[in-house]
Amino acid sequence: MCYFPPFSPLPLINVTTICWVSTKFLYSNIWPLNLKRGQESIRECFLEELAKADEIRISVAYFSIGSLLSLDELIESSNIKKVCLILGMYGKKDFPESSYEIALSINEKWQRSGIGEIRMTKDWRYHGKLYCFLRNNQIFSAITGSANLSFLHLREHPQYEEAVFIEDPETLNDALEHINDLLASGITENIHTWLPPLEKDLNPNF
Repeated sequence: MCYFPPFSPLPLINVTTICWVSTKFLYSNIWPLNLKRGQESIRECFLEELAKADEIRISVAYFSIGSLLSLDELIESSNIKKVCLILGMYGKKDFPESSYEIALSINEKWQRSGIGEIRMTKDWRYHGKLYCFLRNNQIFSAITGSANLSFLHLREHPQYEEAVFIEDPETLNDALEHINDLLASGITENIHTWLPPLEKDLNPNF
């Protein structure tokens, strides 16, 4: 079940009503490239935008169990009423069984509560990472870059990621249209409806 059909009218931004536009570079706070004064981490920016949103649409390549559980906790404790997470790189490669079971469980939880779902690409690989923040059915910001969900969960061997924060109305409309295209039937489907090949006892930490 797709909660945000791509063929429905898109909540495009009226560019005449926006006077201030910001695009900024986002960093990781990982040694030896720790944050400098004036720099903002991907995690900080994500949490700031999440606090303003009532809906979030995310596409990533991979996830770890810890990062997906962290996302679920944030959704539960925030004002988010709609959520859709798209996983792009598990269709043609082994899916760790423990990760798949956790994703299924959270998908069922979101569907049961009526707030959203987890979807997967079918017969192709998608390596993009895009985070779209919406309020009152209108996108107001987005983050894109190299980061999967790993920045939400501290881990023993973190990897450095970079991203760009976007408020430009035209780019936001392009981002929203792109993520809506990903939701189309035949492009992605709910994780519950398609069983990928599973691999036991392997949990890639992305």
